[in-house]
Amino acid sequence: MYRELLIQMTVSKLTGRNNPILKTIRLVSSDSRRAPKQLIVAEGVRVLEEACRTGQTIDAVVLSEHFGDTERERDLLAAWSEKHVRIRSISDSLFKSVSSVQNPQGAIALVRMPERRLHEIIPVSNMLIVCAYAIQDPGNLGTLIRAAAAAGADLLCTTKGTVSVRNPKVVRSSAGAIFHLPLIENIDMADFRDYCSAHSIRLYRTDARRGTSHTQADLGSPCAILLGNEGSGVSGEEYAGCHSIRIPMDEKIESLNVAMAGTIILFEAFRQRKCL
Repeated sequence: MYRELLIQMTVSKLTGRNNPILKTIRLVSSDSRRAPKQLIVAEGVRVLEEACRTGQTIDAVVLSEHFGDTERERDLLAAWSEKHVRIRSISDSLFKSVSSVQNPQGAIALVRMPERRLHEIIPVSNMLIVCAYAIQDPGNLGTLIRAAAAAGADLLCTTKGTVSVRNPKVVRSSAGAIFHLPLIENIDMADFRDYCSAHSIRLYRTDARRGTSHTQADLGSPCAILLGNEGSGVSGEEYAGCHSIRIPMDEKIESLNVAMAGTIILFEAFRQRKCL
């Protein structure tokens, strides 16, 4: 009874399209230059559960009219209410106008995700880093983030030219894993190589045909895995200081999808670190 009363007291209705919360959601979703840099848009029950579970700061939540029909949804409402999050209910038609998915689940949140810098990251013991080089598909990047978190990676970096980790499609395809590990965007490769060298982190780059097999490479020691652009891989000038690593495959197949390749290598690293 107390929980239901608390929720009723916390949720208020919005009717106008130009409310500041809805404006902010649109700006962040469109990656507008005017969007607050510290916010991301998180949508969907599972992603929002992970945001709560990992203790993220939630600025505001917007709900469709019928959100709260299931136990999972009511648990989320209770968690937001207890943390005094701003919760606003809007019509289904207005909700669809701010949602970025075809079949929305009825909840969108503005979550704080502060920007980080590489020099601020203090290496942990036996560091495992993933670096996404000019990866452009948000589904691929979100899947890599999910795989990196599941394989126990300590950090994920992206270079310039990579889709933003704040893209709503990246957030959704990560299934909430985006909240489980530090993310640094737009790093300079020279700075990244220097960071790895300074902290004795071996740098591997994936190659379709050349290099050490991923099962023979030493992924159990501190290392960073550089995964290249979907079409062109890693540019030649960025090879310096990298050890090539490959996944053996039938010669009829030119290459694997970058998210699939990254997942295979990451879980080989997990196997070497945890299962031997």
